[in-house]
Amino acid sequence: MNKNLLFCALLFSMTACQQNDEIQPNSSSLAGEVVGSYQTNLYIDPSYAATPTDKMPSAELKAESDSTVTLIYTRLYPAREVKQLAHVGLIRQAEAVQLRIADSSIGSFQTDRVFTNNGMEKQGKVLRIALQQGEQDLIYFTGHRK
Repeated sequence: MNKNLLFCALLFSMTACQQNDEIQPNSSSLAGEVVGSYQTNLYIDPSYAATPTDKMPSAELKAESDSTVTLIYTRLYPAREVKQLAHVGLIRQAEAVQLRIADSSIGSFQTDRVFTNNGMEKQGKVLRIALQQGEQDLIYFTGHRK
């Protein structure tokens, strides 16, 4: 009986001291949730009805830290234009992640209805941005993750 107890103690101590890489806490940051490339289409944003499908605008969010990202907005039609906004703050809300510059909200990231390029509806993550930095400098984008 003493050998069985000693064997169980040895087995327990080896199991307890073993490194376990499979079980990790889910420490996803806000930036980790929103980082990615986003595209729009005619079904998501009908204001692009006159835009050719291969020239639709896109947006990309790149992580700077756990709670800040860089927004890269690319418009291809009528002329190629790329706008980059650094230090966009992320704030968790009940149903969404809010995107902020200084003290102003510029958009949100949330689960909503997404329409694919062929018009099929599904649930997905939607990025919405509305920002005006001057009289002519306007960024308006609604899209889903590629």
